[in-house]
Amino acid sequence: MAKKENSFFVPLLLFLILCILITGLKIIKEIRKESNVFARLYIPETKIKPQLPEKIEKLPEKKRGEVAIIIDDVGWNLSIIKEIEEINKPLTLSILPKAPYSEKIVKELKGKNYELFLHLPLEPEPPSQCYDKGLIKVDMDEETIKNLFEDNVRNFLPYIKGVNNHMGSLFTTEEEKMQILLEIIKEKNLCFVDSLTNPKSCGYKIAKEMGIKTGKRDIFLDTSTKPDDINKKIDELIKIAKEKGTAIAIGHAKETTINVLKERIADFEKNGIEIVPVTRLLH
Repeated sequence: MAKKENSFFVPLLLFLILCILITGLKIIKEIRKESNVFARLYIPETKIKPQLPEKIEKLPEKKRGEVAIIIDDVGWNLSIIKEIEEINKPLTLSILPKAPYSEKIVKELKGKNYELFLHLPLEPEPPSQCYDKGLIKVDMDEETIKNLFEDNVRNFLPYIKGVNNHMGSLFTTEEEKMQILLEIIKEKNLCFVDSLTNPKSCGYKIAKEMGIKTGKRDIFLDTSTKPDDINKKIDELIKIAKEKGTAIAIGHAKETTINVLKERIADFEKNGIEIVPVTRLLH
C-alpha cells in the first residue's frame, strides 16, 4: 500500500517543481523587460540628438551703419523738390534764408518725412565771395550778428531743427565770432552741424564745449558735378558708414546730384546702411 502511494506522490512533486520553474522563468523575463524599459527612459541627454527643423529661416542681415544726407542750397528751385520727394527717404533739407522759394518750400514740406535746417550764410575766405542775402561777416559786432541771425531764422521757426553753415571758410575759424553765433543758436534750442568748409573750423569743437547737439560733415557728395564722381563719393560714404557706424554727407539741390541719389538709394539698404535724419547722429 505504501509503495502505491509513493508512485503517486513522485509525479505530483515533479509537476509542482515544473510549475514553479515555469513561473519563475516568466517572472525573470518580465523583470528583464522592465529593466530594458527603464534603461531606455534614462538615456543620458548628451546622447540624444536634437531634432532639427526641416527648414531654417534666414535671419535678416544686421544693420551695419547709419547715414544722414543733408541737401544744401534749398530755396532756389521749386521743381527740384519734387525730384527729392521721389527718393522717399528722411533726408535733411537745409534752407537758404533769403532764397526766393525758401518760405514756400518750408510750408509745403513741414510735417512730411524730412528734417529742415537753416543753411546760414557765413563769410568765406578770400578770394571766395558769398552773394547770398543774410550773410554774417567777421567784422560785425555782437548785436549786429544777433539781429541778422534773428532776421534769417524768423520765418522758419519752429519748423527748422538746426543750423549748418553755407560757405563760412573764414567765419568758422574765428573762435570769438563763432562763440557769439553759437550762443544765439543755443538760445533758440537749435543744434549745429559744421559743414567743415575749412579744416581749421572751430564750430564743432565750440558747439560741443557749449553742450549744443552737434556733428560735422564727413564727405561732400558733389564737389564735382560729374555723375561718375558723385557715384564714387557715394561708394566712399557707404564705406565710411560701415567702418565708423555713422556718417554725415552733404550734397546740393542740383539735378545731377538728386538723380544720382535716386539711382543709388537702394544700394544703401543692400549694404545694411539706414538713411536717417541728421539729428539722430548728433551728440
